[in-house]
Amino acid sequence: MRFEELRQKTPVHELVVEESDWAQLTRAEALRLTTLFLAARRFEEKILQLDKLNLVHGPAHSSIGQEGAAAGCIAALPPDTLMNGTHRAHHQCIAKAINALYGEDLDPSAAGLTLGMRQEIQGMMHEILGLKDGWTGGRGGSMHLRRAELGIMGTNAIVAGGIPIACGHAYAEKQRGSGKTMVTFFGDGAVHQGATHEAMNLAALYGLPMIFFLENNKYAVSMSVEQSTYETELLTRPQGHGIAGVKVDGMNPFATWLATRWAHEHIARTGRPAFILAEVYRYYHQSSSIPGSAFGYRTREEENAWKARDPWLFLQQELKARGILRENELAAVDATVTDAVEAAAASCIEGTGSSARIKASLWPAAASVDENLNSDMSEFEGVRYAEAEDYAPEDMEPLSYIEAMSRTMGARMADDDSIHVFGEDVANMGGGTVGATRGLTEKFAGRLVNTPITENGFCGLATGAALSGLKPVVELMYSDFFLVAGDQLLNQAGKIRHLFNGTAAVPLVLRARIPGPEGYGSQHSMDPAGVFALFPGWRILAPSNAFDYVGLMNSALRCKDPVLVIEPQQLHKRKTLVPKDLDYYIPIGRAKRVREGDQITLLTTLTMVEECCRMVDETGIRADVIDLRTLSQRDIDYDTIGRSVMKTGRVAIVEQTTRGASLGALIADEIQRRYFDYLDQPVKRVTGRWAPPVVSQALERAALAGEADIRSLIQEMQADSALSAARTESVHAARA
Repeated sequence: MRFEELRQKTPVHELVVEESDWAQLTRAEALRLTTLFLAARRFEEKILQLDKLNLVHGPAHSSIGQEGAAAGCIAALPPDTLMNGTHRAHHQCIAKAINALYGEDLDPSAAGLTLGMRQEIQGMMHEILGLKDGWTGGRGGSMHLRRAELGIMGTNAIVAGGIPIACGHAYAEKQRGSGKTMVTFFGDGAVHQGATHEAMNLAALYGLPMIFFLENNKYAVSMSVEQSTYETELLTRPQGHGIAGVKVDGMNPFATWLATRWAHEHIARTGRPAFILAEVYRYYHQSSSIPGSAFGYRTREEENAWKARDPWLFLQQELKARGILRENELAAVDATVTDAVEAAAASCIEGTGSSARIKASLWPAAASVDENLNSDMSEFEGVRYAEAEDYAPEDMEPLSYIEAMSRTMGARMADDDSIHVFGEDVANMGGGTVGATRGLTEKFAGRLVNTPITENGFCGLATGAALSGLKPVVELMYSDFFLVAGDQLLNQAGKIRHLFNGTAAVPLVLRARIPGPEGYGSQHSMDPAGVFALFPGWRILAPSNAFDYVGLMNSALRCKDPVLVIEPQQLHKRKTLVPKDLDYYIPIGRAKRVREGDQITLLTTLTMVEECCRMVDETGIRADVIDLRTLSQRDIDYDTIGRSVMKTGRVAIVEQTTRGASLGALIADEIQRRYFDYLDQPVKRVTGRWAPPVVSQALERAALAGEADIRSLIQEMQADSALSAARTESVHAARA
């Protein structure tokens, strides 16, 4: 027996600067690099000063010590480059803002910073302080910075949370053929996150034009790299995904500049992503102006050794020694940057020293707190809303639910080339695992994208693509899989519009299949509506038949918010008459009464609509059966519900799902708050049991609500109605 070494086909290298390399750095490029670095350094110093005065609400993660790497990277890239980052991103964002406005003929040592640059420094400072004139109205603060006009696509407080989103931005730019590169910045802690590996795999698989930029500052909060991983050579991570990488001394901004030029050229030459690992050091603790040594996780000697390699000392020494820039030019750049930063601080602070405070007029109005949770729906102006009753029989044809799924998507993809469908197997097997994309692969080559089994990764990619203007449709093979992608769907996509104060939209459609009583067990059978309803950024649509599916999916694809469309497998083969042209919409937020009566109101959805109608017909009770159709809390049609409740005085909510996953409790609470005076009895609910459905057919049937539960409910409500009527009659008789 013998073992042969397997050699990786993807190279990784360490960049070593040679004397001849300095010839590439012109005076103009040196000025740009120095300006970006000093903007980051002076800005960070001012934020720490304000933090000491308790004027920064929340954390302010300083990057002092490691700004040279970001400055070198951004200075080497075109001004229209896109970027995102993580919670420690002041230095990256201020450097990117300056670079985006840095004209070819600008000489900051002679002319100073432009007015636009000074305004952006002020806007970013106001944002970090939580003020209304900040980049996103103060909602993002220090950790969530966005200025899309300058290519800053949004930083992220979740470690590694922005990396899959960066893939989506890069995917969109590749589809457009824009030639733009995406840079995603992150730290060593993110290397161990699954989202990072999913993102690298997707970027390599799809050949995305992006740079993964790792700032290895040696520590998470206090845990060192050595405490976090057995393999401390972090370049092995991109190598394992087939991404060429380079390690560089990040305390040398020029070395990082060279590494980034290599990465940019590599992407242009090969069509493949690149990875840069910059070895850097943060001088202070996680989010303070206190050195890490004060907490005992590193030594004062270690900190002093790294401070001796400060990037600003390096730039002053090397640029002067080589005659690239003179002392007075460096001082002039420092002075103009410092003046801009001081002016930014002065614009929002009054008083000095311990009496300094934020100017009261700059706080956002408390009444604006709920603004920009969702789109204002102006994208629906002029569309044709319709119901089945609006069509003549000759204009309709019978269509199954599953046929409606593929035909609607095909019709809209033909109209809108921004629609891209992502999911496991969506382009295989002639229509995916259930036929939802049947007939689309050949018509829309390249726009049906098979994904690996990496839900967090491809849902993040879809989020980024939506942010960049595409209309991604994500197919989850089973609804429970949204839990794997919980961060990207709920914490990212659902919050982004509000977090960035309406400056960003995520027009993403998520299709989630519920198997129902098909024997898939408790990890494949969850109704996701109750969880998604907790996040007001999401719209939730629940079509119960093929006609509604077409109209609601058309609305989902037009909406500029993330929309969850729930697709019960039980309905796949059921046929409904559907208009032949498929060009109609059902409004988000409009329920439909499918049976009319005056004794009870049944509010229901999805598979239980037909069950309720059948039980009503069987029992002969006069009931309003209302198909809710929209389940997002702020969109539920309480006007239609209220009219029915005022008529019947008795209402029940009927859901197939288990008790714990039920949305009914929230609806019942709202009904009782709005219409208490019209209710003759408490709102009743039908759901499954507490236990999730398991594979055993007997236990599965017991776990989910069915016709027996609805029949019992109707009988109970009939009995209550009869008892109430008898009591009323008795009271009248006694009074007579």
